Amino acid sequence: MAGKEVSVPLMKLQEQVTCGKCFNVFTKPKTLSCHHSFCQQCIEGLATIPTFSVACPTCHQHTELPDYAGAAGFSVAPQIVELKQMYDSLSVHVKCDNCANLDVCGYCKECNLSICQQCIDMHKNWSPFADHVIVGSLNDESPIDKAASHVKTILSITKGREAEIRKQAEAVKKEIRSLLKSTIEDKFVKEIDEIVARKLQLLEKQKEESLNASDEIEEFDPIEKADIQFIRSNNDSISHHVGRIVSSAGLEEYKVKEITAIKHIPKDHAISFQLSIESPDDERSLLVLPASSLSFNIIPDTATKLCQVINAKMISTDKPGVYQVIYNPIIRGHHQVHVTALGVQLKSSSFTIPFNPYDEHVAPIRTINGVNRPRGITVSDDGHIIVSESEDDSYIVSVLSKDGKKLKSFGKGTNDITFSSNYGVAISEDGFILVADTDNHRILKISMDGEYVTSVGSKGTGAFQFQCPTSIAVSSIKKHIYVIDRDNCRVQVLNYDLTFCYKFGKLGTGNGEFSNPVDVAIDKEGFVYVTDCNNNRIQKFTNFTHDGNYVCQFGGQGSGPGQLNYPAGITVDTTGLVYVSEYGNHRVSVFTSDGLFLCSFGGRGDGEKRFNAPNFGITFDQDHFLYICDTGNNRIVVY
Repeated sequence: MAGKEVSVPLMKLQEQVTCGKCFNVFTKPKTLSCHHSFCQQCIEGLATIPTFSVACPTCHQHTELPDYAGAAGFSVAPQIVELKQMYDSLSVHVKCDNCANLDVCGYCKECNLSICQQCIDMHKNWSPFADHVIVGSLNDESPIDKAASHVKTILSITKGREAEIRKQAEAVKKEIRSLLKSTIEDKFVKEIDEIVARKLQLLEKQKEESLNASDEIEEFDPIEKADIQFIRSNNDSISHHVGRIVSSAGLEEYKVKEITAIKHIPKDHAISFQLSIESPDDERSLLVLPASSLSFNIIPDTATKLCQVINAKMISTDKPGVYQVIYNPIIRGHHQVHVTALGVQLKSSSFTIPFNPYDEHVAPIRTINGVNRPRGITVSDDGHIIVSESEDDSYIVSVLSKDGKKLKSFGKGTNDITFSSNYGVAISEDGFILVADTDNHRILKISMDGEYVTSVGSKGTGAFQFQCPTSIAVSSIKKHIYVIDRDNCRVQVLNYDLTFCYKFGKLGTGNGEFSNPVDVAIDKEGFVYVTDCNNNRIQKFTNFTHDGNYVCQFGGQGSGPGQLNYPAGITVDTTGLVYVSEYGNHRVSVFTSDGLFLCSFGGRGDGEKRFNAPNFGITFDQDHFLYICDTGNNRIVVY
């Protein structure tokens, strides 16, 4: 085919493998969710917000970028691969298999080589190969070229009807039989059959996709006017598919609603979540507008009114009426989300920015003094602070008010409650205090007024026996209570009624093994995190089975970023960030749920931003304030 003009079928095939962005033949073709394909490099040039989505140059539909891989993570439609391979095979110049310099002029059947004219002459003049049969010539169009032309014609009409495809296939088969020798006829016939079968299968799939798309369009066809749409989801009635057109005054009643939890984007030091704008009459009816017609602000409420307004970006998603919000947090606490649609101020909504791990100047908002070597801490839903501490060579549990004033203490024998080196405390699902009475090898349940309710456990190594339990965590997801059984190097799991459920872990350094575990925390998805102190690491487990399936670990001995030195306390915020208090490094380190290190703050000392041997106690309250037991400084520090 060298030196010949491009044939019409080849030109049509070239159109099918040409990028709609750079108008060149595809290089690394990738397919978006709208089924339009472009070069990978062209897609990378489209990304206006690299970590989220790109807009298709053809239909402008947004497609979310795959996590971490970017444009390279997009798949490619199988038909594009097939067409590209066929185009490449039909359009390239074929070089001699022997010298690799000149174009092929013939084929030696005995040597199974495609060779140029010079090598053919040499072949004939060398006695061992003189009797070899040389077939074909690239100076004239060969039967293979003709057959390939028909194959391309078949490919170009596969969008037609099934009967036409079969008819064309049979015509090509007949022409091949008349042109090619019997030795290669069966090979080409088989190839044609395979191509036709694949194309028919693809055609059938495209028909099904078209029918499905048609059904979806009919189901969600909205009424549109003045660039405003209202849609309902998950309703069978046709009337429910029709939204309502409202006046500007009516828009004022629409409310902003956060619909996904906050997520972290560590590499950008950013936070994101999704929101929608709901009808005042029916929360299923969403306001759909171009993102360009909306303005967005996050404004601190009265408690943080001295802080500046947070700049944020809002983009449309592939879900009508749902918008992605991305911002770099400046402060923490309660905020109002203000959205203006077409110049109309909508009803605002509030949400909470949790502790900001990206703040370069992390500082506490207050300090609670008047506690003696606090070691365990939890906060009730109504804001009462429960802390385990020591007093006059004995161990007590104290209840503090929201502002840190000590309301009551118990544990010196009053109401039959006496502790022996108590550590962890937690709140049960029915509002009682759970205490790890460490040296008495038991778990106590007491009321907020200090009344004894019950106790479970005894010293030993069997199920439901403990050797120095140190920490307690309550999981509302699985309705379980997790207890660190320190000297048995395991975690025991109890039911809400304090009956035994299962246990996992043993002494060691391997995955799922512990050496001096001391604290446990549960995230909102139910994953379990354990501080494995002597191994200087955090281990993560699932709670979906009764064997504590190991997931991952992070940390390692040291004082550098991401390293740990006697990790003691642990807690997880609502965004999934893991906070670890380090007894040995006198600091708090922050990680993602996968163990990616974000930051650390603190250091040894007694100043405002310093710690002295922070112990087990670290927790968040309902308002996302972080409480840390600064044990050696006899105080509780709040961030």
